[in-house]
Amino acid sequence: MEFGISTMPLEDYQLKSKLPLLKEAGIKYIEVKPKEGHFNYHDPKYLDEMSKEFKRNGVKVISMHMPTHGADISLIEEYDRIWSVREVEKTALALLRLGGEILVIHPGSEIEDKKMRKERRKKSEQSLEEILKFCEHWGIKIALENTLPGKIGDSIPEILEIVRKFNSKNLRICLDTGHCNITSSLYNHSGVVECLPETKDYLYHLHIHDNFGKSDDHSLPFEGNIDWKGFVKSLKEINYKGVFMFELRKKTNNEEMLRTTKESYLNLFKEEKNDR
Repeated sequence: MEFGISTMPLEDYQLKSKLPLLKEAGIKYIEVKPKEGHFNYHDPKYLDEMSKEFKRNGVKVISMHMPTHGADISLIEEYDRIWSVREVEKTALALLRLGGEILVIHPGSEIEDKKMRKERRKKSEQSLEEILKFCEHWGIKIALENTLPGKIGDSIPEILEIVRKFNSKNLRICLDTGHCNITSSLYNHSGVVECLPETKDYLYHLHIHDNFGKSDDHSLPFEGNIDWKGFVKSLKEINYKGVFMFELRKKTNNEEMLRTTKESYLNLFKEEKNDR
């Protein structure tokens, strides 16, 4: 199993300027976080230039996250919903141009009025239907991510329900370990390890980070209370074939953080191997 990182901790910088740093840290696979000033997914010329830069630095784009600054596919207002759908579709085309294949999508943001949850989910599914049709045409896989409490898709059962409803080979699950740890603590749902067997037939992607079940810290494994030994063991039992994708919060020293990421990955799988 290979490992990679989301560019989220580098989002305050132009991604091009940080590619040598990734190369030096031995990171070959990434998930791109589209954000103005970090990665311009709108510009074809920029994308072609970045494609060359990725190759030059030995970095492969595995996945791309949907835009999170303003885009929300569950919005009630039709103008805003359609705008969000189009932004997500633009990231799909950017991903295609870079040779990646997994588009990570949030089913919705925080619901302020709980009475609107049913309607927000309906809008989310309407948007997903449109985006899925678009992505199926281009051969892009959608990984629907479990979200934080109070949002559409904030539990594994709801994510599974949505994915099963569409019954498409192009729609699968991105298991976010940190989000799962928080919702399992709050709602008394299956924990991070326990949900793996539930999702095994649909699991296509991972967002790896740790916390103590209270705040979305995006810390390295073993800096919170997730059972990583059990998680890696269960991951192998379900024969997960995807990338072990770290999604970490930015630190003061990004160079040290990137080196620590690779060490953390190697230690995780070294421990599991030694326990056999």
